[in-house]
Amino acid sequence: MAPRLLSPRRAPLLLGAIALLSGLATYALDPRADEGTAKASPPSAPALREPPPADAKPEAPASFAGKIDAVLAEAGLFALEPAPESAGARIGLVVLDLERGETLYARNPDLALNPASNAKLLTTAAALSELGPEHRYATRLWTDATIDDGAIQGPLYLQGGGDPSLVTGELYELAGELRGLGIRKIQGPIIVDAGRFDRDGLPPGFDQKTEFASYRAPGGAMSVNYNTFEVHAAPGEAVGGALRFVVEPPVDDIVIASEAQTVAGGRNKLWVSSADKRGKTTITFHGEIGVDAPRGSYRYPVSDPSRYAASVLALALEERGIKLRKTTPTTGEVPQDARLLATSRSETLSELCRAVNKWSNNFMAEQILRTLAPGEGATAEAALEVLRAYSREIGMDQRGLVIGNGSGLYANNLVSAHAMTQLLAAVYADFRIRSDYLASLAIMGRDGTTRSRLHDSAASGWIRVKTGTLDDVSALSGYAGSEGSAAPLAFSILMNGLERRDRGQARAVQDAVAELVAAEAVARRARD
Repeated sequence: MAPRLLSPRRAPLLLGAIALLSGLATYALDPRADEGTAKASPPSAPALREPPPADAKPEAPASFAGKIDAVLAEAGLFALEPAPESAGARIGLVVLDLERGETLYARNPDLALNPASNAKLLTTAAALSELGPEHRYATRLWTDATIDDGAIQGPLYLQGGGDPSLVTGELYELAGELRGLGIRKIQGPIIVDAGRFDRDGLPPGFDQKTEFASYRAPGGAMSVNYNTFEVHAAPGEAVGGALRFVVEPPVDDIVIASEAQTVAGGRNKLWVSSADKRGKTTITFHGEIGVDAPRGSYRYPVSDPSRYAASVLALALEERGIKLRKTTPTTGEVPQDARLLATSRSETLSELCRAVNKWSNNFMAEQILRTLAPGEGATAEAALEVLRAYSREIGMDQRGLVIGNGSGLYANNLVSAHAMTQLLAAVYADFRIRSDYLASLAIMGRDGTTRSRLHDSAASGWIRVKTGTLDDVSALSGYAGSEGSAAPLAFSILMNGLERRDRGQARAVQDAVAELVAAEAVARRARD
């Protein structure tokens, strides 16, 4: 039986895998995850208040800025004026009326802070502007050999174009196209042409830490399955029994070893180590798992994207009934006189950006960024220069701005809340990409990384944002609109220096501010 096809066009992998690949993932091997999508419910009735004394003067309604100040003061988390980095938690917050060009609120607007995954807002904006919402990535199969009696008498070239979303299913489709051409045998090796990028490897700054985590996968012009694979691990059938493993996709160069034990109970205390040797990656499971524990599913990064892509293609060809010689895949350039056999094209960049921003997919953000550099052998630095040039072109404040990668992972980027709202304003003013960009953002209370935030608020569905989370960083930037409004309000909330125990409260502050911004959008519409 063929392995399950992992295609975002036909299966929900693009949701599950992206969630696993996003932002700051847990390092524990706990397979449980909240897969439900919160539904909006009517806002609850306000609590009753005691009537004021008869001689009391009526309270003046708090201003919009006053309400935000009150939220920040009540939280007590932040130094509300610029402070040195060692002075604890810091916040930058700006709210901008895009209709009037008026700044409605500013707190430390020019303080350059780590935006975490809010960096993806700049990456996707530049990509939509430079490449176009309709852009698609191509993956191709070529040969320069003759084809005799259904056999390719030489190598098969697999050429990558930097597709950030290619999965096993697309390689099966390419293999099916070869089958449709009558090809039944390949006499030569699979040669991978990943020359669109200068090399396979980690994106800029990803070497700051060494976690063996799916959100830290290497990139490459010929990548598949986000350069990750899945391992399903189940306890033995009885205490002391051997654990049972399934790898998807089941390629030969991923080997599973186990030093783990099946014990009584239902707890899962598994952990893994990895090693690369002689072209194979060995994942060794350690620890213990209860005989009553459910099967766990874990996703890990590959070490050699090109080799992995060749292995997955070989699997697809064999499953499609095309025989291969036992040769070792290699890398090389497609010859000028090669014949094109089959092509797979990605979904449009507009659709891909939804996966990047709604689900905060680091791998896709870095792949898309690299393709901004034109021509063969694109380097990370050349792509970053395109991003920096775009930031200057749209008028982002350059003071303190640091653009070190496209995903926001680790300490590679700095931006002010003021500059972030300038970005949001510029994209909204660009008719070519506005609708695609807005559609890429998470809808608070409805989908993406904010599906469970503000779902019981009247603002649910009216705020589109990008989240950002690192160890000591929390960020929320986007737009809040109202029915019939000509233009939304743009806002950016950047928080740095947070203690782990304060993350939940920081998100609560963001939610409260976002709700106030949405209410202000409604109020301003009513006054117009």
